[in-house]
Amino acid sequence: MCSQEVALAQGAALQQAIEVPLQYLQAGTNLATAALAGARRYEAYRHYPRSDVVAQAQRTRFFYHGHASSCTPRQEHGHFHLFVEHADGITPAYSHLVALALDQHGLPLRWFTTNRWVTGERWCAAPSLQAQLPQLHWHSRGRLAPVARWLSAMVQLFQGEITELLQQRDAALAAIDGGLSLEQRFELRSVDVLSTCDASLANRLAGADLAAA
Repeated sequence: MCSQEVALAQGAALQQAIEVPLQYLQAGTNLATAALAGARRYEAYRHYPRSDVVAQAQRTRFFYHGHASSCTPRQEHGHFHLFVEHADGITPAYSHLVALALDQHGLPLRWFTTNRWVTGERWCAAPSLQAQLPQLHWHSRGRLAPVARWLSAMVQLFQGEITELLQQRDAALAAIDGGLSLEQRFELRSVDVLSTCDASLANRLAGADLAAA
C-alpha cells in the first residue's frame, strides 16, 4: 500500500472502532455484553459462542471468554482470542495471533499474547504472523457481525503494537532459563502471558491528536 492508501485504511478502521461501540451504547448495551452472543449466564472459561466464530473465507477465528489469572487486571470483564486459520489439513489448524481484553463497560483494556499451551494452537513465529496482519479480517453473520467488524478495525489500528507484542512474545519465550527445550517451554504452566500492552482507544486517539498538533 502507498501512504495514502494506508491513511485511508486507517481512517476507515478508526471509524469502525468508534461507531460499533457507539451503536451498542445507543441500544443500551456494550461490547462486553454483545460478546456473550445472547447467553444469559457468563461462566468462567466457557467460549462465547460455544463453537467459536470461524470465517472460512478469511481464514480467521475468534471467541470471547473470561477467567482469573495472576496477570488479569481487576477491572477486566473478559477477553477475545483472535486466531488465523491454516488450510493445509494439518492439526491444530489455527495459530493464536493476539488477545484483546475488555472492561465491564466493553472498553478495550489491553492486548496480550499467550504461551502455546493456553490455546492449544499451532505455534507460528512472529515474522509469519506479522506478514499477515494487513490482510487479516474477522467476519460473522447475525448478532456477532458488529463485534467481528470491530475486532478487524482494532487489529488494523494497532498493527504496530501487535507487531511489537509478537516480537516480545518470541523473545520472552527464548529468555526462559532452566535448560528447558522449546517444547518444554511451550507447555510451562507457570508461563501463560508472554507480552502485553495498552489497548485503550481513548489513549490511542489522544496520542494521534498530539502527533498531529
